Amino acid sequence: MVKGTIGRSRRARWQTVGAGAMVTAATVFVAISLATARSGSTSNDLGSAIGQSVPALMLAIVGAILVVRLPGHVIGWLLAVGGLAIALTEGASGLADYGLNAHPGSVPGAIWFAWLGQLTWVPEIACLFILLPLFYPTGRLPSARWRVVLVIAGALAVIGSVSSAFGGWAPGLYPLGNPLALGGPPGALVTFLNYVVGTMLVLAGGALAIASLVVRYRRAASIERQQLKWFAAAAILTGVGGAANIVTSSPLSTAPTGILGTVNAVSGFVIYVGLALLPVAIGIAVLRYRLYEIDRLISRSISWVILTVLVAALFVAFVLVFQTIVAPLTGSNEIAVAGSTLLVFGLFAPIRQRVQRLVDRRFNRTRYDAEQTVAAFAGRLRDPVDLEQLRSEILATVNAAVEPSSVSLWLRE
Repeated sequence: MVKGTIGRSRRARWQTVGAGAMVTAATVFVAISLATARSGSTSNDLGSAIGQSVPALMLAIVGAILVVRLPGHVIGWLLAVGGLAIALTEGASGLADYGLNAHPGSVPGAIWFAWLGQLTWVPEIACLFILLPLFYPTGRLPSARWRVVLVIAGALAVIGSVSSAFGGWAPGLYPLGNPLALGGPPGALVTFLNYVVGTMLVLAGGALAIASLVVRYRRAASIERQQLKWFAAAAILTGVGGAANIVTSSPLSTAPTGILGTVNAVSGFVIYVGLALLPVAIGIAVLRYRLYEIDRLISRSISWVILTVLVAALFVAFVLVFQTIVAPLTGSNEIAVAGSTLLVFGLFAPIRQRVQRLVDRRFNRTRYDAEQTVAAFAGRLRDPVDLEQLRSEILATVNAAVEPSSVSLWLRE
């Protein structure tokens, strides 16, 4: 027993040291990326460097916290490795851009940093987009049948690493090409593995990993369902931002302008925010800290989005109506705008309450049921009751609200 305890203690201590080393390394590479970033760079643009650095640090830090708190949980390691991989990609690409494009010859071995920066996408994809959804939130596979996803992730790691190590780079990225690039039939095979086989493995692994989350949710108990909701909330935010970014992106090489350009920029910011919030949501869910707050967050977010749309629509409608009625008489739109503002301000509170009740009824059922139970109990107490009837009403209300295993009530007469 003593030897087993000592062994576990040493293993936990080494895991803590390893997680701390990952955070330190990720911080160093992020600092390098930010220091070497420059606007207009094709490999280390300033905006991209900032947007990638925050999620990388969040992933590494939350992963290290989970490793320390739950040493045997694989989720912490997946987050830490994924964050380190993103930071390594940005830092190595920054050194390569600085030593090959911005100031040629200033960084010894800059070409090898470029080579490394092209290689580290493999652990990013494998850890964060395939293995993380597959093992979330328990740290175990849903069942033995899902081992096929592990095989896909392993194949991607091998094929992606080989094809990236010996394949060509995007034209115009650096003045020099990959020093290990293969030519002839081997080079064509590497290109095929990279762009065809690698893409198929990523799509298949990602689709199966998402399917595993759906299967988990259908089979899960209440706690695991709340954990999955935390993951889904951050993932949906990132997905909505990504979809909007794709739709508003110009099909040409030029950047979108006008309203499309604004939406494109905002959606890109939303993507980075979602990626930064994803490890935070996972950390809350796995550690079960304020786990059941997710229903409240979801209902509040949805209600405020609906409320914003309704208030904006009402304001525009009132302005148009008042302009039609008042503007011909006054010759000015100021009264129409002021009247619309006051009217919308007066309607804001009742609209918000109504929207919140409707949203809570669908997305925050616990609170809705609790409010209905309390309201019904208060309604019954308005009528004269004796102590025995009061006792029965209180016990019935408590049972309906919290469903305890047993309950008793003592009333002093």
